[in-house]
Amino acid sequence: MQLVLIVLLAFHVVPGVFWAGTTFVLARTGGQGAEQLAYPQIGAATVSMLAGLALWGILHGGAFGRFQQVLAVGVICAIAAAGVQSARGLPAVRRLLAGGGNDTANLRAQIAQAQRIAAPLLVITIIAMVSARYVYF
Repeated sequence: MQLVLIVLLAFHVVPGVFWAGTTFVLARTGGQGAEQLAYPQIGAATVSMLAGLALWGILHGGAFGRFQQVLAVGVICAIAAAGVQSARGLPAVRRLLAGGGNDTANLRAQIAQAQRIAAPLLVITIIAMVSARYVYF
């Protein structure tokens, strides 16, 4: 059981670090490099969230105390971040990959906006994960 937890934790944290890191970079660089990073970013988000769901099921089961409530805030923010990146950023990336035409600057701005919305949501997610155990209210 301990090995399963270690593997799941690795599949949760490592892709999550990539996801958050690429989000911060793409937000800061105005979407430069999104053509290479967007699909791996969404893949990492998916793997991280699926592993997190498995960890939740194993470690928390049906409990919904303060610990789980704080984690749930992080989960909601992570889902929102992935949703914004998928719904707003990926269509712009697809158009860039198709050539973009004269609209390249607007497409990059759209990608950057999606990343800038997702970045603070992922910061909240990270804070929720590292602090949930210590929150008492």
